[in-house]
Amino acid sequence: MPIEICFSSDDAYAQHLTVALTSILHNKNALDEISVSILDGGIRQANKQILQNVAQQGGAGIRFLPVSDAAFADAPIQTQADKQTHISKAAYYRLLLADFLPDVDKVIYLDCDIVCRASLAELYALDMGNDWIQGVIDIDEERHARRLGLKRYVCSGVLLFNLRAWRERDVQRLCLDFLRDHADLIVLHDQDVLNVVCQDHLSYIDRTWDAQACETRQGRRSGFNDVAKTAAIVHFIGERKPWNPGCRHPYKKEYFRYLAMTPYRDFVREHRRNCLRYALWHTKQSHGRKRWYLLGIRVWQKKL
Repeated sequence: MPIEICFSSDDAYAQHLTVALTSILHNKNALDEISVSILDGGIRQANKQILQNVAQQGGAGIRFLPVSDAAFADAPIQTQADKQTHISKAAYYRLLLADFLPDVDKVIYLDCDIVCRASLAELYALDMGNDWIQGVIDIDEERHARRLGLKRYVCSGVLLFNLRAWRERDVQRLCLDFLRDHADLIVLHDQDVLNVVCQDHLSYIDRTWDAQACETRQGRRSGFNDVAKTAAIVHFIGERKPWNPGCRHPYKKEYFRYLAMTPYRDFVREHRRNCLRYALWHTKQSHGRKRWYLLGIRVWQKKL
């Protein structure tokens, strides 16, 4: 029986999806049979061909499942402060897994901003019982659980979906109803929806399967940066990703290690040029202010 894995992506994240897939196939066991489904929000044919080649070379099956742009036309992608984020509508595609994978009873859903260091067979073999989803405790669980009046709150970047239960209990409809009726409550997009709807039918799994490492103080205080040293999956959470100029993520080298195994390896030169430009001149927005930096020194700021 294959290990069923699913990603969702638009074309902007095709490179990062390829890196994630490469890391999975590089670290799988010899006996692992892997089937990959991509919820496709507009990946160009050239990038699809790269993904197909990577999957074929790694001995995995792959299929692309087109998702209409209109599927989540009204879904919120702003933060609580009404700012746009790095999140796209593709984040919501996972709510449709039961429909898109009618022949699958269980699937590992993965965000594209991860690298995998171990076989996923152990994760896939976990008993889901009556759970609808299983995931790792979110790095900011206390704040978001309190905001939504919940007892538990998981990160949606790595999830086990019990799709048989989703079909039996019509969980997809419950998620879409909540998205439609309570858009004003949603801050963390699909993650909020899944935690509210599945609250009484979810369990935590070990942190090694979603080490939410980051360059901030929170990453250190939560213990996730330490977990990431030996974790099976490192998850590059937040807006500052390894491929962004100025990113100081403690595990950014992991991304570039697997990038070098893909046809996107030439991105390294572009990244170095962007980092040089960033070191010379860049801006930042935080805490209601925009700041300008020259050679790393703040030279101006104004209130937004």
